[in-house]
Amino acid sequence: MSQLTAADGRGAPQGRDESALFEEETVPHAFVPTSAWPSLEGPVVAHSSTAQTPSPSATPSIGIMPPVRHPAAAEVLPGFDQLRSRVDDAVLSDLIGDYKALRGTAGPAPEEATGRRPDQLGNLLGTYRSARFRSAARKVVREGAGDGTSLNKLADYSNQRAGVGAILRDRFILDAEIGRGGMGVVYSAVDRRRLEAGSPQPYVALKLLNDAFRTDSNALRTLEAEARKAQSLAHPNIATVFDFDRDKAEVFIVMELLTGQPLNRLLAASTGQAMAPALIANVLKGICAGLAYAHASGVVHSDLKPGNIFVGDDRQVKLIDFGLATASNGTGFDAGQLGALTAAYASPEMFEGADRDPRDDVFALGCIAYQMFVGFHPFAMRASNEAREQGLTLEPIPDLDPMAWEALKKALAFERDERPQSVEAFATALFEA
Repeated sequence: MSQLTAADGRGAPQGRDESALFEEETVPHAFVPTSAWPSLEGPVVAHSSTAQTPSPSATPSIGIMPPVRHPAAAEVLPGFDQLRSRVDDAVLSDLIGDYKALRGTAGPAPEEATGRRPDQLGNLLGTYRSARFRSAARKVVREGAGDGTSLNKLADYSNQRAGVGAILRDRFILDAEIGRGGMGVVYSAVDRRRLEAGSPQPYVALKLLNDAFRTDSNALRTLEAEARKAQSLAHPNIATVFDFDRDKAEVFIVMELLTGQPLNRLLAASTGQAMAPALIANVLKGICAGLAYAHASGVVHSDLKPGNIFVGDDRQVKLIDFGLATASNGTGFDAGQLGALTAAYASPEMFEGADRDPRDDVFALGCIAYQMFVGFHPFAMRASNEAREQGLTLEPIPDLDPMAWEALKKALAFERDERPQSVEAFATALFEA
């Protein structure tokens, strides 16, 4: 809180009149008269429950309450968006009140309280600023893009830890947690730059890496290199990675925010039975197209699994988390130990520390395809090295074309050389059978 100084004796930032920050019309008046309400010209009298009803010819008395009528239920119950807007306004109003009350505390304060006041003021400013950004973003989504919003007035004086409401890099405001995994937590976040530019989509996804990655400098350097590599992948079936960045102790990856469901949820909804054939074909073709492009660009996914395959509301398939597990290649650190390797979908070679190969992704793709065709994992969610040691074999899929079944069996071979040499070869055998 070194930026907070006692410019006015109460801990406000130097050179800034913080009171002026709250003079703009953030919270609407609680009561706004309509044209149907009587004018307040003339004496103001209060209605009484015993007052007589005036005759139509009499001059109506002017009261502080509107004419009584019984509105319909639709008029009484506001919609969800209207309620959320009112909640946003109430939160902002309370924050303003807390801020002004803290700044306006009169009389001598104990030394301990005086020392805490700058921190309290800074935290209130940061919380208010975060709430305003998030409220403005919801308004953009609800009402459509406007001319852009100028949100440069408030500087960030808070030391908030990363979590809902926190602001990273003076740009990204964490709005809601949308996922959690071995590598970290994923949030939907308001991108301040998009909001100021009037973008119709002010949200992005932020993956905050967990402590195991943040404290391992070797892992951090490699993950950054892999994230930069993923940025080069521009394909309709690959989620866009915008940036890899840090804010003090927080390390995060900025990605496009997707709407829809990850494939693992769709599979969970149909456990024990095959998915619809049209959906299977759509998803598998999307996965194959994205993987083929990535492999041609020299990038192996290395953590392909249903949770990293997103099926959008428009049935568009997107692959996420490209290349992060590949970070274990020759760097002296094992991504598998940090949760970047998913045992049920990893090839036996990955457990042996072999160099990454596109055929590792083919093995994972075979597991996913089998799961979609049958409704359960080919090896009952056991790791491939354990399945090999136990001599497990695949249960045939009766309704599948023999050539397609042969392609699927090869994709699930425990030996790398027995698998299809490329995703394209697997897709050709599967779909042109």
